[in-house]
Amino acid sequence: MAEELIESAQVEPVAGLLDNTPVAAGRYIAHVAIPCRDLEETARWYAQVLGARPVRMLKDRVTFSFGGVLQLVCHLERRAIEPHPRAYPRHHGLTFLRMEDFARMKAHIEKLGIKFLVRPALRFPNSAHEHQTFMVVDPSGNVVEFKCYVRPELSY
Repeated sequence: MAEELIESAQVEPVAGLLDNTPVAAGRYIAHVAIPCRDLEETARWYAQVLGARPVRMLKDRVTFSFGGVLQLVCHLERRAIEPHPRAYPRHHGLTFLRMEDFARMKAHIEKLGIKFLVRPALRFPNSAHEHQTFMVVDPSGNVVEFKCYVRPELSY
């Protein structure tokens, strides 16, 4: 039996942050599942703050295209969610391959006044793994990291 899609207000991703076109060249996309406390709130936050595209909402989850390379599924969780999120050990996010895309996301987060859990910083300077990074927290307490390596070929 097919699951019933929930009719909800259309939430459009903020324009210009992520290219949510399905990836045609690759054979795979990454899948990440996280808890959320409210589906509508989560749909709005990931679309309007981070630019992810909601692709479907069911009674117990909302699924996003995150830049066309990540399927993010936020499952409704009514139990208590961590009141004091920490960066480690659990977080999810995107690694940008172009510094201008990373800078655009960072500027957008700053413009919205979203509080950084980990302020923008340069990690591992003067090494092969040098990269820019920052982390924010979604409304359900999930930590989202964004980073961009100076040498994109070392992004894995």
